[in-house]
Amino acid sequence: MKCLIVYISKHKGNTKKVALEMADELKCEAKTVEDVNSSELDNYELIGIGSGIYAFGMDRKLKKLFKKVSQPKGKKVFLFSTSGDLNGIKYHKSMKKFLEKKGFAIIGEFNCPGAYTGWFFGKKNINIDRPNKVDLEKAREFVKEIIKKF
Repeated sequence: MKCLIVYISKHKGNTKKVALEMADELKCEAKTVEDVNSSELDNYELIGIGSGIYAFGMDRKLKKLFKKVSQPKGKKVFLFSTSGDLNGIKYHKSMKKFLEKKGFAIIGEFNCPGAYTGWFFGKKNINIDRPNKVDLEKAREFVKEIIKKF
Protein backbone atom coordinates (compact mmCIF):
# COMPACT_ATOMS: atom_id res chain seq x y z
CA MET A 1 0.00 0.00 0.00
CA LYS A 2 1.40 3.36 -1.01
CA CYS A 3 0.31 6.06 1.43
CA LEU A 4 1.09 9.64 2.36
CA ILE A 5 0.26 11.91 5.26
CA VAL A 6 -0.36 15.53 4.21
CA TYR A 7 -0.63 18.01 7.05
CA ILE A 8 -0.43 21.62 8.08
CA SER A 9 0.78 22.49 11.56
CA LYS A 10 1.01 26.02 12.92
CA HIS A 11 1.65 27.60 16.29
CA LYS A 12 2.60 24.76 18.68
CA GLY A 13 3.37 21.91 16.24
CA ASN A 14 0.57 19.74 17.65
CA THR A 15 -0.62 18.39 14.31
CA LYS A 16 2.93 17.68 13.17
CA LYS A 17 3.45 15.44 16.22
CA VAL A 18 0.33 13.44 15.38
CA ALA A 19 1.18 13.31 11.65
CA LEU A 20 4.66 11.95 12.30
CA GLU A 21 3.33 9.36 14.74
CA MET A 22 0.77 8.15 12.19
CA ALA A 23 3.34 8.10 9.39
CA ASP A 24 5.67 6.02 11.54
CA GLU A 25 2.93 3.49 12.25
CA LEU A 26 1.90 3.33 8.58
CA LYS A 27 5.52 3.20 7.37
CA CYS A 28 4.85 6.09 5.01
CA GLU A 29 6.05 9.61 4.39
CA ALA A 30 4.57 12.73 6.01
CA LYS A 31 4.75 16.05 4.16
CA THR A 32 3.51 19.53 4.87
CA VAL A 33 0.88 20.86 2.51
CA GLU A 34 3.47 23.26 1.10
CA ASP A 35 5.75 20.34 0.16
CA VAL A 36 3.13 18.46 -1.86
CA ASN A 37 2.18 18.95 -5.49
CA SER A 38 -1.40 17.98 -6.33
CA SER A 39 -0.26 15.83 -9.28
CA GLU A 40 1.77 13.55 -7.00
CA LEU A 41 -1.34 12.73 -4.94
CA ASP A 42 -2.60 10.56 -7.81
CA ASN A 43 0.26 8.15 -7.02
CA TYR A 44 -1.04 7.22 -3.55
CA GLU A 45 -3.65 4.65 -2.58
CA LEU A 46 -4.25 6.10 0.89
CA ILE A 47 -3.84 9.70 2.05
CA GLY A 48 -4.08 11.06 5.57
CA ILE A 49 -5.12 14.72 5.71
CA GLY A 50 -4.34 16.62 8.89
CA SER A 51 -4.71 20.12 10.27
CA GLY A 52 -5.16 22.05 13.43
CA ILE A 53 -8.63 23.51 13.78
CA TYR A 54 -8.57 27.16 12.80
CA ALA A 55 -11.71 29.33 12.78
CA PHE A 56 -13.97 26.28 13.20
CA GLY A 57 -12.46 24.19 10.41
CA MET A 58 -9.42 22.60 8.84
CA ASP A 59 -6.94 24.90 7.13
CA ARG A 60 -8.08 26.17 3.71
CA LYS A 61 -4.71 25.36 2.14
CA LEU A 62 -5.72 21.69 2.23
CA LYS A 63 -8.86 22.34 0.17
CA LYS A 64 -6.81 24.36 -2.28
CA LEU A 65 -4.41 21.44 -2.75
CA PHE A 66 -7.05 18.70 -3.01
CA LYS A 67 -9.20 20.76 -5.37
CA LYS A 68 -6.50 20.21 -8.02
CA VAL A 69 -6.33 16.39 -7.74
CA SER A 70 -7.18 15.02 -11.17
CA GLN A 71 -8.27 11.48 -10.22
CA PRO A 72 -10.03 11.62 -6.84
CA LYS A 73 -12.79 9.09 -7.64
CA GLY A 74 -12.77 6.47 -4.90
CA LYS A 75 -9.33 7.44 -3.58
CA LYS A 76 -9.26 6.55 0.11
CA VAL A 77 -8.49 9.30 2.61
CA PHE A 78 -8.75 9.83 6.34
CA LEU A 79 -8.94 13.07 8.27
CA PHE A 80 -7.21 13.99 11.49
CA SER A 81 -6.90 17.15 13.51
CA THR A 82 -5.78 18.72 16.75
CA SER A 83 -7.81 21.32 18.57
CA GLY A 84 -8.37 23.16 21.81
CA ASP A 85 -11.93 21.81 21.73
CA LEU A 86 -12.05 18.26 23.09
CA ASN A 87 -14.77 17.46 20.52
CA GLY A 88 -12.83 18.89 17.57
CA ILE A 89 -13.92 16.21 15.10
CA LYS A 90 -17.11 18.20 14.51
CA TYR A 91 -14.97 20.79 12.71
CA HIS A 92 -14.12 18.30 9.95
CA LYS A 93 -17.60 18.77 8.47
CA SER A 94 -16.69 21.29 5.77
CA MET A 95 -13.58 19.40 4.63
CA LYS A 96 -15.44 16.10 4.68
CA LYS A 97 -18.27 17.51 2.55
CA PHE A 98 -15.77 19.03 0.09
CA LEU A 99 -13.81 15.76 -0.29
CA GLU A 100 -16.92 13.62 -0.70
CA LYS A 101 -18.25 15.97 -3.37
CA LYS A 102 -14.93 15.62 -5.23
CA GLY A 103 -15.27 11.82 -5.12
CA PHE A 104 -12.82 10.86 -2.36
CA ALA A 105 -13.78 7.97 -0.07
CA ILE A 106 -13.37 8.98 3.58
CA ILE A 107 -12.58 5.91 5.67
CA GLY A 108 -12.04 7.50 9.07
CA GLU A 109 -11.65 10.59 11.24
CA PHE A 110 -9.54 11.32 14.29
CA ASN A 111 -9.19 14.32 16.58
CA CYS A 112 -6.69 14.88 19.33
CA PRO A 113 -6.64 17.62 21.95
CA GLY A 114 -3.89 20.11 21.25
CA ALA A 115 -2.23 22.83 23.27
CA TYR A 116 -3.82 26.22 22.77
CA THR A 117 -2.81 29.56 24.19
CA GLY A 118 -4.93 32.52 23.28
CA TRP A 119 -7.99 34.58 23.96
CA PHE A 120 -10.69 32.74 22.01
CA PHE A 121 -11.89 30.34 24.70
CA GLY A 122 -11.77 32.99 27.40
CA LYS A 123 -8.76 31.27 28.92
CA LYS A 124 -5.09 31.69 28.25
CA ASN A 125 -4.00 28.06 28.24
CA ILE A 126 -5.90 24.93 27.24
CA ASN A 127 -4.55 21.38 26.93
CA ILE A 128 -1.01 22.63 27.54
CA ASP A 129 0.50 19.15 27.77
CA ARG A 130 -1.29 17.84 24.67
CA PRO A 131 -0.86 15.89 22.55
CA ASN A 132 0.72 13.67 25.14
CA LYS A 133 2.00 10.09 25.05
CA VAL A 134 -1.51 8.66 25.49
CA ASP A 135 -2.87 10.84 22.66
CA LEU A 136 -0.09 9.76 20.31
CA GLU A 137 -0.77 6.11 21.12
CA LYS A 138 -4.45 6.69 20.27
CA ALA A 139 -3.30 8.13 16.92
CA ARG A 140 -1.33 4.93 16.28
CA GLU A 141 -4.34 2.79 17.20
CA PHE A 142 -6.52 4.84 14.87
CA VAL A 143 -4.28 4.22 11.85
CA LYS A 144 -4.08 0.52 12.70
CA GLU A 145 -7.87 0.49 12.30
CA ILE A 146 -7.55 2.43 9.04
CA ILE A 147 -5.24 -0.27 7.69
CA LYS A 148 -7.89 -2.90 8.53
CA LYS A 149 -10.53 -0.88 6.66
CA PHE A 150 -8.22 -0.41 3.71
